Amino acid sequence: MHRITSHQPHPLFNTAATRRIEQAAAAALPPHTLMQRAGLAVAQLAQALAPHARTVWIACGPGNNGGDGLEAAMHLQRSGRQVAVTWLGQADKAPADANASWQRAQAAGVVWADAPPADLGPQDLCIDALLGIGVCSSPQAPVRVPDARLLACQHALQHSPATVLAVDLPSGLDADTGQFAADFGPLVAPYRPTHTLSLLTLKPGLFTAAGRDAAGQVWWDDLGVDVGHEPPSGWLSGPPLPTPRAHASHKGSYGDVAVVGGEGLAARGMGMAGR
Repeated sequence: MHRITSHQPHPLFNTAATRRIEQAAAAALPPHTLMQRAGLAVAQLAQALAPHARTVWIACGPGNNGGDGLEAAMHLQRSGRQVAVTWLGQADKAPADANASWQRAQAAGVVWADAPPADLGPQDLCIDALLGIGVCSSPQAPVRVPDARLLACQHALQHSPATVLAVDLPSGLDADTGQFAADFGPLVAPYRPTHTLSLLTLKPGLFTAAGRDAAGQVWWDDLGVDVGHEPPSGWLSGPPLPTPRAHASHKGSYGDVAVVGGEGLAARGMGMAGR
């Protein structure tokens, strides 16, 4: 597991590339292996971030991101934590891996709750395992409308006094653009202690637009998976290389730079064209 800082460059992989890496790894490993590794990584980071937490509330979505949360719940329960889980899935409709982790959480004695515990404090921890990369805000992607329970969980996560750890991505954040999908965008309080554990790959959306504030401190665990021949979709820059410069020089000695960016209304309605 790595704490991501600006001290070195890192390859970034968009949603499509991440799914290809995940599918290749899942085909090469025994069933449920990736989710078990992901859940263990989440639990280990959770305990490091909140070693004195009395209570851990985990909001789990109906898909495999929720399965990662369920797997983490099992480990945290077995470590002696008081764990409460709000699961938005159903055993008969959940993906096979998520169903297996739900059974393991049940066997560990995890408590199921419709809402977060009322006594969460600053020393406690909330885990956002609602959606992960299950949201895409591109015009070509199908629109995902959050239901009332999911929105209630997201609201509770945003306003909890406890530290929040997001699994893979803060829920509702587009992994490629760093924008929140419609109806998901939170009011991000910059002073809130927030962390994100990106699994398998680092996603571009964690480092641009709203993602930088929403993600907080980013961590990364590759789950023991090699990306193989998948090329990075981009790079997170490291520090610039030291370049000796003459004392008798100034900004005009090194050329000019022009930066053009933004997008017009036709792209996604952001209306942020400019130079």
